[in-house]
Amino acid sequence: MNRPEHVYETYIRSTPERIWKAITSPEFTRQYFHRMAVDSDWIIGSPVRFLYADGRVGCEGVVRECDPPTRLSYTWRFLFDEAVAAERPSTVVFEITPQGEACRLRIVHGDFDADSKVYPMIREGWAEVASSLKSLLETGTALAIAGNEEERGAA
Repeated sequence: MNRPEHVYETYIRSTPERIWKAITSPEFTRQYFHRMAVDSDWIIGSPVRFLYADGRVGCEGVVRECDPPTRLSYTWRFLFDEAVAAERPSTVVFEITPQGEACRLRIVHGDFDADSKVYPMIREGWAEVASSLKSLLETGTALAIAGNEEERGAA
């Protein structure tokens, strides 16, 4: 059975090491990723959690691959809603490839069931998150999207 998959690519004027740090460090993810701080030791088989400031877990998963600073993969499960939390975990893969003075960041989120409620949500979500990450790394300021509006003071 062919499972839905979403691929998002962007080019970021940065180094692989800096992009890697931005996707694996809570001080970075808190700025651009729905105000959640990622929490993991990035050892294969270890948990990955995305934590809100109040300690609630918004997403969770398990590290599947970790090859700094070029490839990271973990399972993904939303927890904010019972219907989506009931779905089996999907898989996210980050690939970072140097391209001259920039890097290509490729995000592949797949292994969804055909009737997944999560799949339509992540299609827009990854574009917002990756765009905000790109802005943060290139300008020093994340975009007031991807759940960052309230913290940044946007209307």
